[in-house]
Amino acid sequence: MKQYFTYFYVLSIFLTLSTSIAAQSKTEAKESIESALEDIGELPLVFRRTTLIVRDIEKSLALYKDIIGMEVIYDNTMKRPHTDDGREQTLRLVFLKATHSFYGVLGLLEFDYQNAEKTPSPIRKTGFAEQNIVLLINSVNLETQFEQIKQLSDVEIISEPKLTQYPSYDGKSKIKVMVSKFYDPDGFMIEFNKLVD
Repeated sequence: MKQYFTYFYVLSIFLTLSTSIAAQSKTEAKESIESALEDIGELPLVFRRTTLIVRDIEKSLALYKDIIGMEVIYDNTMKRPHTDDGREQTLRLVFLKATHSFYGVLGLLEFDYQNAEKTPSPIRKTGFAEQNIVLLINSVNLETQFEQIKQLSDVEIISEPKLTQYPSYDGKSKIKVMVSKFYDPDGFMIEFNKLVD
């Protein structure tokens, strides 16, 4: 019962906002939506963040922050004893948001940050296989950003943007999406898409 109440409460907030946003400036509208989204924190279950363990966090930031346009909302280094050889280990953890800082956040974690002597594990690029993940990101600027992604030497393109149709949720129509795929600098598969309608 509480789930239904929370759902209808959030829905009512969005319906109320939709009638007033047209009369507001872009900044005011954004602030109104962000304020309403804060109430989502009361939901009983929220998928908040995926954290990628990366080899070189600067290469990852060149992709996710500089080209895709995610915003850094947390960036810290931490020190802890290394489990194997008794030395001190430095870790750097960065959180990036797409549109909201509470959910849909991407974490990047580099162990042995700035340690030139570290030996990274081999990069696996095995596509759609067991134990792999696919990060799906939608962007309204897919075409421009994809051209920039192609220029990164540590990124491997799997497929360029092409129109793909999926069955809709009710199965009665089609969802049209421009779909592209690539491996990021650590071999994580990214599906970088643009909704057509």
